[in-house]
Amino acid sequence: MTASGGTSLTLAYGSGTQQADIPASWNVTPLRAVPFPSGRPEEYRVEQALRNPIDAPLLEQWGKSTDHILILVSDKTRRCRTDVFLPLLLSRLEQRGIPDEHIRLLFANGTHPAQTEEEMRSILGDAVFDRYAVFQHDARDEAACVHVGTTQAGTDIRINRLVLEADRVIATGTVVHHYFAGFGGGVKLFMPGIASYATAVQNHRRTITEDGRFHPLCGDGRLEGNPVITDIMDARRFMSPTWYFAAILDEAGRIADCVCGDPVRAHEAACAIVDFHYRVPVPAPADLTIVSTGGYPKDINFIQAHKSLHHAAYTTRRDGAIVFLAECREGIGNEDFLRWFEYANDDEFRAALLEQYGMNAHTALATKEKAARHRIIMVSDLSEQTVRKLGMRPAADLRSALAIAGEHLPERPAVVLLENGSLVVPRPEKAEK
Repeated sequence: MTASGGTSLTLAYGSGTQQADIPASWNVTPLRAVPFPSGRPEEYRVEQALRNPIDAPLLEQWGKSTDHILILVSDKTRRCRTDVFLPLLLSRLEQRGIPDEHIRLLFANGTHPAQTEEEMRSILGDAVFDRYAVFQHDARDEAACVHVGTTQAGTDIRINRLVLEADRVIATGTVVHHYFAGFGGGVKLFMPGIASYATAVQNHRRTITEDGRFHPLCGDGRLEGNPVITDIMDARRFMSPTWYFAAILDEAGRIADCVCGDPVRAHEAACAIVDFHYRVPVPAPADLTIVSTGGYPKDINFIQAHKSLHHAAYTTRRDGAIVFLAECREGIGNEDFLRWFEYANDDEFRAALLEQYGMNAHTALATKEKAARHRIIMVSDLSEQTVRKLGMRPAADLRSALAIAGEHLPERPAVVLLENGSLVVPRPEKAEK
């Protein structure tokens, strides 16, 4: 796709694509990441990082050979290339003389549903899955979690007891922008990754202000004063000694860079890399933004796909349109989510938000705010009734969605294209008046 318009557009949708033609009169600006250096295999990039940990010893020199190690890995909602980097980390532990029976793998599912064995094998690879003891976190199993402390903000930290049974923890995953925690990855692997449901709810409640608004300091790349990530960072003092590894992926989903070592310093380095490559300037608010999440698993459900919609809103003018592609093969992602869209008016909703906050209520708030500001046309596998309940207009496919959007556009509209909306974060250069 080029900025000239009048060409065919193909965007990721689930595990497939959607196609449509763009009118020649549309002035289209694609927003893409700053490219990473190419030409090196993924394994090479992992090895280079492992040889140069940040503020930490080499993994094969970390701890004792008698230690029991717990390795945290991300679930199916995060594309990390775990099957590429994890065998290389495990080989270092083997060099250290740590026996297989001293190593456990724990999926940091957060509040997400359990995965099937097939899904776990796909993430880890058959060789790793068959060789090591593999567990997955269930946030709703309170008996599996242990209280380890209370943050200064008052969040009671309950985490999976497997952490306490380990001498040391290796936290692995990826780093991307996060629409309310600043960045994903890092200490978020502990909270909410392996925290109890109640702990996650307490922390995420901090996205809401006292008057029922989305907190202005909760946003992509925002760390200073962010009440959510500040609370999460405070909880780090209750965690076991940790060594950290993060793979940073390019737009094609391949490992383009890696960092490892100290969980704070290495994560800071990863955040700087992600911000450089994925926070992209846009000259002015657009009449229309066309956004795809980048496909599965970023559009596995609405809760995950919403992050791409949030990015699209950054670059869309008030009353402008957003065409939003998100398959949502697993539905909404939270069975309780739609109840937040049943209130008769805004005042009732905000009162309930403050009195009855539940997991993902902040996502409902953010969705409502965007639907009130923009005309959102959604292409998905959700029912038409569900899409309308979310405040959006359903469309059968990309072609239909563009036709609907075009009904209210000016003669030569300014259009922004986000082909990887889950990764690319627009940075408007001019604020809308």
